[in-house]
Order: sequence, then C-alpha cells, then structure tokens
Amino acid sequence: MLLECDYHEVQARAGFAYGSLDAVPLDSVQLGPVQFDPVQLDHSAVLMLGVLELLHAEHEAGRAHVSLAVICKRLDIRMSTLQRLMTALSEQALVDVSTQKERLVAALTASGEELSLALQVA
Repeated sequence: MLLECDYHEVQARAGFAYGSLDAVPLDSVQLGPVQFDPVQLDHSAVLMLGVLELLHAEHEAGRAHVSLAVICKRLDIRMSTLQRLMTALSEQALVDVSTQKERLVAALTASGEELSLALQVA
C-alpha cells in the first residue's frame, strides 16, 4: 500500500479536511510521515508493460484475445496479481477483459494498441 497511516491519523486528517479539527486537540495527534514504496510501484509498472507487450505480440500474430491463464504462464505471475493489473489497465481503457467460452480473455483496446506501438518505437 502506498500510503500507510493508522485509524487516528485518518480521523485527524478527515477532521482537518472538513473543518472540524476543533474536536481533536492538535497536540494529541501525531502525524507520521507518508511512506512510499517505489520498489513495489516499479515492479507493478514493469508487469503492466509486460502484459501490454505480450498482448501486442499476440495481436500482431493474429490472436486478438489471449486467455488470462496463458498470460499468467508466460509472465510467470499469479492469477490474483494479473487480475489486479488487468483492473488497472482496464480502468485506463488500455485492455478489455471479457469472457469467451467460459474463459477470461484479454485484448488490447485501440488506445492500448496505440500505446504499445509508441512503446515499441521508444
């Protein structure tokens, strides 16, 4: 998780956001530094690029849809990890996940294909 804070810290920040910090004495709240884990972010970004690259290669080979199980095997990642990545890629309209013959499959959207081509050139 990128941001880590405890319950009291969340309550204090929420109170500040809504102007009700009067109810919480400022000296009783200790806000810790926001922790950022760049290693986790980098690994996820690399995996997302790997998914895009794999889908692009399959699309170029004439296979527009690739099963999620095949992607897991080729990238050597767990299905839960792939589903998290697919959710992020779908939210950005780069990948479309659907069901074909009772199997989850993924395909690049037009935006995903455009981004994949741009990454190939770079």
